[in-house]
Amino acid sequence: MHTTTFSDEDYRVQYLGTNPSLRLPIWYMILFSFLGHSLLFYCLPTSITPFIKSYIISTVHACVSVLAVSIFYGRGLIDFTQVNKILGGGYFIYDLLIMLWFKSVRTPSAIAHHIIILVAGLAGLYTHVAHASHFFMLAEELSTIPLNLKTIYHKRTRLHDLFAHLFIVAFFFSRLIYGTIICSYTFRAVPIFIQMASTVHDTSSIAFVIAQVFLFIFTRLLNLYWTILIMRKLFVAFRSKRSPVLTNDMKLKKKAL
Repeated sequence: MHTTTFSDEDYRVQYLGTNPSLRLPIWYMILFSFLGHSLLFYCLPTSITPFIKSYIISTVHACVSVLAVSIFYGRGLIDFTQVNKILGGGYFIYDLLIMLWFKSVRTPSAIAHHIIILVAGLAGLYTHVAHASHFFMLAEELSTIPLNLKTIYHKRTRLHDLFAHLFIVAFFFSRLIYGTIICSYTFRAVPIFIQMASTVHDTSSIAFVIAQVFLFIFTRLLNLYWTILIMRKLFVAFRSKRSPVLTNDMKLKKKAL
């Protein structure tokens, strides 16, 4: 029977990392985040609909996420081969419950997105199997900012159109290009992770990292689905703008005849 020794634990640190520390009250931090977001939701003026409230808080969360990753990129040492970063789940728990409670807020794709993130993040925190990419992927929330602002300012045409164009650009760069690059680093690190975990017979970590690889793939498929929806809307908008021009040309030709 294999017993875990100090040398085994020391070796496991090489692929599991040391963050979050066992002494860190991570579950209390998640609870605090959940309660904080919930309190902010109910503190917003009652004149604001639950739908818009959820977008306001989502924008705050996205800004904090992008800022956190940016600060780490600027000041931290980036290591894509070690599972050593914290991914909290307080916001996603709050937002999932809000979507389930208010029909106007939820969409099937958003619920699927939150469930995938929660399963991957919380399972990673519980087992300490959470690749650094989990943290870096929070920068994908960059596209969420203009998307939310587009909805918040839907009655102001110029702002709505501006944020709509910014969303398309941000989505393309953050979720399709940046997110794909981070995922590629994750997939490249998995064989090394499995090899190192096998050395100390850490089968549970291997199982969890394989499960999270599949969850990463699901996020890519979800982004692909959103890309198709965006392209459809762009195509419809292009045709609607072009049809009045074609109609006017046909009227002019009829008059000429």
